Amino acid sequence: MASSIELVENIQPLETKNDNQIQQKLLLIENDQYLSKAFLVNGEQSVYHTTKMRTGEVLSQELKSYLVDHRPSMIVLDVGFSDSAQLLIIRDLRALFDGLLVIVSSKNSEKEQVEAFKLGVDDYLLKPIDSRILMMRIEALFRRQRHKINQVELASLTMGDVCLQPKSQKCFINGEVVKLTTFEFNLLKSLVEHQGKILSRDQLYSTLLRRVYNGVERTLDVRMSQLREKLTIAGMKNNQIETVWGQGYMFNNIAS
Repeated sequence: MASSIELVENIQPLETKNDNQIQQKLLLIENDQYLSKAFLVNGEQSVYHTTKMRTGEVLSQELKSYLVDHRPSMIVLDVGFSDSAQLLIIRDLRALFDGLLVIVSSKNSEKEQVEAFKLGVDDYLLKPIDSRILMMRIEALFRRQRHKINQVELASLTMGDVCLQPKSQKCFINGEVVKLTTFEFNLLKSLVEHQGKILSRDQLYSTLLRRVYNGVERTLDVRMSQLREKLTIAGMKNNQIETVWGQGYMFNNIAS
C-alpha cells in the first residue's frame, strides 16, 4: 500500500502553561481526528506543541525527513488505520526515531501488545481513553525521561575498560584519556548506552548526523573505523564494536 503524508495542523501551546510542557514537540500520526480531539482539553488547545500527519503502511520519504529535520520529543501513533502492518510501522519508526513512542489502539490483543513493547514502544493505550488520562500518561513518560537524562548527565558511563564522562565529553580506556572528536564521542556514547542492542545506520544517521541515510553514503562507516582504531590503539580489550551485517552496529562487553 502506497504511503501518504499530510501536514494537517500545527497547534501552538498556551503561554500560561508549564515551560517543560511547552518545550515538548509531539507528532500525532493518525488518519482520523481521534488524537486531535483528545488533545483539545476543555475546548482549549493542548499545552504541547503538536503536529498531525497521515501515513499508510509504509513510511514515506517525507515522514522520514520530518523526523530527522524536526526531531519531535514524542510520537503518538493511532494504529487503527492499519490492521495488516501496524507493528511494521513501529519497527520502521524505531529505525529512525529514539524518542518516546506511544501507541493508541482499539485492538485489545495481549499478543500484539507484547510484540509492540518488544519493538520499542513506551506505552500502549486502548481506545476509548479519556483525554485527561492520556495527558497524564504522556506527562508521566516525560517526567521519567527527564529524571533519566539528569541521572545520565551526572554519572559516568562505564562498560568494561571504557569509561565516558558525558558532561565533560571525556573518554577513558583503563583510566587513560583517549582524544576523540565530538562526533566520535557521541557515537561511542550512543553505542555504550545501547550496549547489547543493534543500532541501525538509519537511527545513527538520524541521531548524530541529522539526516536520512540514503543507503549509499559511507560517512558513518569511515568514522566508525576511525573510532575503532583509536580505541584499539588505546588498549580497549574488554569491549568490541560489532558490525551486524545488513543491520547496523552493536557495542558488546566481551570480558570473561
